Amino acid sequence: MGFKSQRRSGKLRNCFGIFTMEIYKEERFVVAKQESQETAKTCMVACLWSFLVSITGGLTLGFWEYQYHPTNRQLWMVPFSLILLVTPVVVWFAVFVSDIFNNKIEDVSIASQKVRSLGDSVHDPEK
Repeated sequence: MGFKSQRRSGKLRNCFGIFTMEIYKEERFVVAKQESQETAKTCMVACLWSFLVSITGGLTLGFWEYQYHPTNRQLWMVPFSLILLVTPVVVWFAVFVSDIFNNKIEDVSIASQKVRSLGDSVHDPEK
């Protein structure tokens, strides 16, 4: 009777181990999905703010053109609005270009790494 109970508990442990592995995989999938959703939300907020800053710059420049250009007054509005209009475009361009180049560099560095044996290690106790 004791042997059978041990066998049953072993099966239970194996089943429990498989069950926990499945739960772990599901949790990992859920966490990865949540992280991608948070990243998407963050990106959308950044895009929205960039768009709003550009629109503000364009509207300020349009307002200056309509209201003050004939008399050439309030000239400070021109560089201010141009900075607001163009800066988000430059920032997004820089972010995308750096992301492209960083991904290529990471792929190359991972592929070009050599696998060394432990015998070649500097901290090998037998040397």
